[in-house]
Amino acid sequence: MGLNVSGQEIIAFLDSLTCTNGGKHSYFRALGVFYNRLYSQKSGYRLNPQGNPILLVQAPKVEKRILPSVTDKQVEELIESAENLRGKCMISLLADSGIRLSEMCGIKREDINWDNRTVAIIGKGNKQRRAPFTQRTDML
Repeated sequence: MGLNVSGQEIIAFLDSLTCTNGGKHSYFRALGVFYNRLYSQKSGYRLNPQGNPILLVQAPKVEKRILPSVTDKQVEELIESAENLRGKCMISLLADSGIRLSEMCGIKREDINWDNRTVAIIGKGNKQRRAPFTQRTDML
């Protein structure tokens, strides 16, 4: 591919790739950076008179996969393998609530509501929310 490339040629190139949709999307992004930079600068290149060809190409769709989760048995094995009570509680809370590790690090004693089995956390974007936990975590 050179500088005088049409949008159809970019589409044909992306279609010819044998990688996954995620791989095609990576190629598309790289080409987008290249052409956007090329067309944003007043360079000495003889550019396509029709304009930036990447603007004529739709990004390849990336399939969203649901990642496998751990089973209850695997969680129990992780809890049993922890060396101390603190580690057992941390593993159980992470598995119960789905909170991020960084969110768990900010939990204070007063954030825990034992009656409702919830914990107040501050997440991404400094947003506060309540995350539930089960009796298993409560009993540890």
